[in-house]
Amino acid sequence: MIFVCMATYNGAKFLREQLDSILTQLDESAKVIVADDGSTDGTLEILREYGARDIKDVARDAKGVAQVQLIPAAGHPLGPIYNLERSLQEAYKQSNAGDLIFLADQDDVWLPGKEKQMVEALQNSALAVHDAYLLQELYEGVFERGDRLSEIRPFAKGLFKNWLKNRYTGCCMALHCELLDKTLPFPKNLPMHDQWLGMIAEKFFDVTYVDSPLISYRQHKKNATHIAGGGAGVIQKLKWRLDLLKAFWSRR
Repeated sequence: MIFVCMATYNGAKFLREQLDSILTQLDESAKVIVADDGSTDGTLEILREYGARDIKDVARDAKGVAQVQLIPAAGHPLGPIYNLERSLQEAYKQSNAGDLIFLADQDDVWLPGKEKQMVEALQNSALAVHDAYLLQELYEGVFERGDRLSEIRPFAKGLFKNWLKNRYTGCCMALHCELLDKTLPFPKNLPMHDQWLGMIAEKFFDVTYVDSPLISYRQHKKNATHIAGGGAGVIQKLKWRLDLLKAFWSRR
């Protein structure tokens, strides 16, 4: 079975396009689990619509009737990392050995063939990561396909490399549910969830890189996370790295 885990917050503008691109690749055995962090736009209405209707009505080319499950807000803001953790926890509770989990952002677009290529890549690895096309905003609401993600941030395995500078991108990741045995619950003060998942996968399992762009990775002013990182200072970055290192070595 395939689970797609997503975290949303005020993502109504692009959410339909993303859900349709995902659902066209899934059959009726799959489930999309979305944790919301207190959206105040039309995000919840869209998710309830997709959860209640026959997906064939909203995604014309869908293979089947994949379920869309909404996890309501926790009551206080969690941020993208720990909100996504709720989606992963729910998928983990529902999963069986051998099930696969895909991560997805609320504003990207899956390209045709992503599901198939990632399932193949996961035959011998606990985690697979693929390349992406950057979808750059030229001006309000108008996007153009730009460089490949690998031209801006080349993927590289290596625990020290990824502790120092993260090369994992969450929306480009898929994994075996067994990896969540080691990664959940998330430790406190994680700088990035994808960095944690990637490093733990390298510590206990193996990682496969798929050198093909399998999503359009949308870049705009309201992204929850950015390729270049945030504006955290040197002291904060050092604290994050030290906390990450402590959590990494203590995880068994």
